Amino acid sequence: MSLNARQNLKYAGIKLIELIATLFVVSFLTFAAFSIIPGDTAQIMLGPNATPEQVARLRTELGLDQPLPVRYITWVAGAFTGNLGNSSSFNVPVISLIAQRLPVTLGMSILALIMVIAVSYPLSIFSARRPGRIGDTICSILGHILFAIPPFVLSLLLIVLASGVLHIFTMGKYAPPEKGFGNYIASLALPAFAIALPKIAMTFKFMRSAIIEQNASEYVKTERSHGLSEARILLRHVLPNSNVSSITIITLVLSDILGGSLIVEQVFNLPGLGRLLLTAIDRRDFPLMSGMIFYLALITVILYFASDILASIADPRIRLK
Repeated sequence: MSLNARQNLKYAGIKLIELIATLFVVSFLTFAAFSIIPGDTAQIMLGPNATPEQVARLRTELGLDQPLPVRYITWVAGAFTGNLGNSSSFNVPVISLIAQRLPVTLGMSILALIMVIAVSYPLSIFSARRPGRIGDTICSILGHILFAIPPFVLSLLLIVLASGVLHIFTMGKYAPPEKGFGNYIASLALPAFAIALPKIAMTFKFMRSAIIEQNASEYVKTERSHGLSEARILLRHVLPNSNVSSITIITLVLSDILGGSLIVEQVFNLPGLGRLLLTAIDRRDFPLMSGMIFYLALITVILYFASDILASIADPRIRLK
């Protein structure tokens, strides 16, 4: 095995260990937090009219009478195998509730990410090649405005414009994938746009700075002195050398999109994970809350793990640090 291959495996192994350790810490903190919060899951499931004997019997069936370490081991083992128990308010498996709502949040997040990449990259290249000019100034001002507007305010403005003025969007009308892929995408396009707009501004700012930094480097000046065209320098050198910054910002944006979707789903009345989490909080559904938070943390940790691996591939020097 070559030295480079051994370095790749060693780096990936270290990051994998960090991922697993992070997951265990997050899972324990999540489980412990919901275990010490006042409120009895068995009492909530049975209702206020349940007798103490009924509550005690259900606590035994659910394993709530076991010590905290034993309950945690049982819970985390179930979490990694897809068994998070039953929701106390819906009385169905937590994993089935998450699976039902996942297409909404996942589809909206992927659509928002596509919008971010499709808009921010060309704009950042355009502005970075003409820093300080009128086009760059306009893009920067618009970016600052979009970045400053809270997501729920932006969502309300888009609803008023698209539904009240242009009449091209129906509030709360969600079409699941089985009703047709086109209808599914159309029902998520405006919420995804509301999520994407501030992220476009953030990605534009970071990518513009990265490209300007590369354009000012000595190797670019040398290539210009050798007569290479700006397009060739951009495609062959500047953009590839900006890959690490691109990977980092896209990871941050995607994790931020997943968090921002919680608010946007509520505003647009979409049956996604965000509304499910708010419902779980409102009903003090601890099994559902802990399961959702664990899986959201799992997705975030995996995103950062993938980001580290891709960044090390784009710039091998990272593995040596």
